[in-house]
Amino acid sequence: MNRKRIAICTLGAALSFEGLAWAQAAPPAPETFAIGDWTFAPSLQLRTRGEYRHEPVDMGGRNANGTVSRVEDAGIVFERSRLGLAADRGALHAQVTLQDSHAWGASQYGFFAPFEAYAEARTGSSRAAFLRVGRQAVEWGDGRLLGVSDWHPVARSLDAVRGHVASGTFDVDALAAMLDQPQPASPSFGQTGFPGNATGTQLYGLQIAWALDPLFRVELSGLARVARTIAQGSRFYLARMHGETYTGDLRVSGEGRGFKYAIEGAYQLGTARTLGVDRSAYAVAAYVGRTFDTIALTPTLRVGGSYASGDDGRGNYKQFDPILPDIHVHHGGMDIFSWSNTADVSARLALVPWTDGVLGFEYRYARLAEASGEWLNATLTSIGSSAVGGATELGHEADVFVSWLPWPSLELRGGYSAFFLGDGARAIGAAQARGASGGVAPDIVYTPEDMAHFAYLQANLTIP
Repeated sequence: MNRKRIAICTLGAALSFEGLAWAQAAPPAPETFAIGDWTFAPSLQLRTRGEYRHEPVDMGGRNANGTVSRVEDAGIVFERSRLGLAADRGALHAQVTLQDSHAWGASQYGFFAPFEAYAEARTGSSRAAFLRVGRQAVEWGDGRLLGVSDWHPVARSLDAVRGHVASGTFDVDALAAMLDQPQPASPSFGQTGFPGNATGTQLYGLQIAWALDPLFRVELSGLARVARTIAQGSRFYLARMHGETYTGDLRVSGEGRGFKYAIEGAYQLGTARTLGVDRSAYAVAAYVGRTFDTIALTPTLRVGGSYASGDDGRGNYKQFDPILPDIHVHHGGMDIFSWSNTADVSARLALVPWTDGVLGFEYRYARLAEASGEWLNATLTSIGSSAVGGATELGHEADVFVSWLPWPSLELRGGYSAFFLGDGARAIGAAQARGASGGVAPDIVYTPEDMAHFAYLQANLTIP
């Protein structure tokens, strides 16, 4: 009798333990839900980043009114939130993602609008062909000419019509986007008058990609930007906001067996109508990386370089325009360089010191391609030119960053960058009244600091 009781108790305990274990290891909750014939998939992203800058090279100085202000220290904390919902029914797909971006304590710097709002019809194959209409994020290649710029507090999406077709080893992507609306536009939006007519700015693109092998992919792209807006600002801004810019780009890339590389070249022509000249510019870029997964800390080494022509002030306008580039990806952590009027070389080392953690180091040396051309930061804002002194050396940038995923949905990231100003950067800073001032008006002399600093901390939560 005692043995029967023991056996029954043991069986009951085993069943209870199994039930408890099943309850603790319940299957994951579904990421989609259905209403009628539609399937919906919600998403959420929350990002908070704090930034600090000391003696930034692209802030302060002399503004358009001649007023001078010095920026020694600058700091900001911003938050970006996205709430998305995707809907599918057969060949139909729709996506709406609302985005709010604002600086803490400064409501006037807030931005709230759909990041995505499009509908598309697509095939059901693994390499879907689709026709998409509405606001959407678009990136071609490495994003040097057309990227999302996800690092930016707002990021970039385009109001566009886009079609994609895949056949065999070929992919064809076509795009027509409105970057700036015509003026006057419509009484429906309260716009019935405007000082002069302007047809706005449109971007048209076509890309043909051939993937012969994971280590050999060829992309041939063409972008045409037609701009008819009233332009004010730097020479670069005047050239891009009124005229036609036609860019042809060839990119060869590959990834596999621990290697990753890309070689890209672009040529640009068209008309800078405000300046009354034609365009003629070019740019090249390349990088190669290797991950050594059999070595401790799994090091990844990458070296690269780029060159983009600048304007010498004679004949055609020669400063290359990177159209809509990514930031914080190709030209360092401080975002003070761009693929325009620069020559730079870089080396990066990334290590995996612990599970789901990355520690990275990067060095970059940069010069102006033409002293008379403009130095642009990553957002294509003009920092200035050193035409007076003729110096072209911008300087050396050193970056360090650390990234950790304590949970699959949460990324913690931090970084620090130091920029050692060269003769060209110092000459531009002095000409733009950035730095300490000395002397008596009208003979005031401005002396930039030898080093600029940038540091940040970021938390990014993504669901699912």
